Amino acid sequence: MNTYLRDPFFWALIATLAIVLEFLVFIPRKKYKKWVYALGGITALSGFEISRLLIPFLPQPQMGASPVLKYAGMFIFFLGIFVAGGAFIQIMKAKKENWKLRTGGFYSLVRHPMYFGDILWNLGWCMYWRSLVGVALTPVWIFLRLTLAVLEEEKLIEKYKETYLNYTKKVKFRIIPFLI
Repeated sequence: MNTYLRDPFFWALIATLAIVLEFLVFIPRKKYKKWVYALGGITALSGFEISRLLIPFLPQPQMGASPVLKYAGMFIFFLGIFVAGGAFIQIMKAKKENWKLRTGGFYSLVRHPMYFGDILWNLGWCMYWRSLVGVALTPVWIFLRLTLAVLEEEKLIEKYKETYLNYTKKVKFRIIPFLI
């Protein structure tokens, strides 16, 4: 196996590039054909998520073997899946209602709960597998998701106008409750 394929930082780079691809496809004002969005979304999602799933299994320093760390990681992982899944369900309901803005449920805690769930599941996953590098990369994933959230909000303000601005006054935090 090539050395770089066993390097967790190589996979962190792949994950980062996948998010940059997501920025390039989904944020511009230009309208693309549906297949471009589909291909961009699948590539970005698979590149970002699969890379982060692999990182704990690559050679690296390990965190302590405490069962508390493992159980806390498992709890945080499933909490992240629950939050991201619940937010996704709310988005699918919004789609059926002509993209009505969602402000209840998880969206009453943070404006981008899928990103919050995404950060949680990955942090929990890395804690469970005792991946020091994976946990240390969490601020990078937060920064990338926060950047994407800021860019998305420009489009949301264009679409929902005053309704979205009022929502941002009510729900102060973008991705992590009581923090950012």
